[in-house]
Order: sequence, then structure tokens, then C-alpha cells
Amino acid sequence: MKRYFIAISLFIFVFFAATLLTLYLQRNSRSALLCTSLDDSIRPRDHCLMNPFRDKQPEILAENVLRELKNGNRGAILPYLNEVNKNRIWESEKKYQVENWRIGSREDSENQISLMSWVSRRDYIDGHLEAVSFYFGRDGNEWKLKQFNAGY
Repeated sequence: MKRYFIAISLFIFVFFAATLLTLYLQRNSRSALLCTSLDDSIRPRDHCLMNPFRDKQPEILAENVLRELKNGNRGAILPYLNEVNKNRIWESEKKYQVENWRIGSREDSENQISLMSWVSRRDYIDGHLEAVSFYFGRDGNEWKLKQFNAGY
């Protein structure tokens, strides 16, 4: 009985150690381990299980921008708006201020990261979430925000 307990304990330990090692080794290639939708709409609002060992710098930068928008500082996004959508986004951010957000998806490559968040907004359709996208590029060892886009 004692050997059986030791064997099971060893198996569990090796399994968890191997899982942690796998997550650590995939930290640069698989930031989102699993994404699933809780509804069957045309644009399902995904929920993602994120790799705890991922590089969180882009997410921190995105949260800082969203926090600035929540506080009413639209100027935080001005340098990252493209000319096509600049006026629409600028005016919409004034009208529909950010309230809450969560990560919707993240795609990583060697020198680029695309991060999408689901955002709820003040004075917007009750309980409705809209996508906000951030595009990052690598500058040396740091990630820099290159573009911001939002749906309304």
C-alpha cells in the first residue's frame, strides 16, 4: 500500500512538473492556452485561459491606455490612431467612455503582438461588449504600442 501511494505521488509530481515546464517553454509562442466562447453569436465574446509565464508587458501597456480612457484622457490614444478611423474613434471615445475590460484574445509572433480586449462602455448598449484592438511591435527588448483600433 505504501509503495502504491509513493508511486501515485511521484506520478502526480512528475505530471505537474512536466506541465509547468511545458508552459514555461511555450511562454513566447502560446500566450493564450485556450480560448472558448460562452455564446453562439456572430461575434462570440471569447474567454481565454492565459499562460502564466507569458510576457505581460503588452497587456500592462494596453491596460494603461484603457485606464487613461476610463479616466477621460482620450489623448492617450491619439498617437496610435490611423488616419482612416481617427475622427470616428476620437469622437466615439468621448461619447462612449470605457468602464471595464478583459482580454479577448492574443496572438504573438516574434516581433508583433495583437491583443484584443472586450470593453464595456458608459452610455452604450446595456451589457454589450465591443472589441478594442492593440497592435504592438518589438523595439529592442521592449514592446511598443503601434496602433489602436476600436469598434462601436
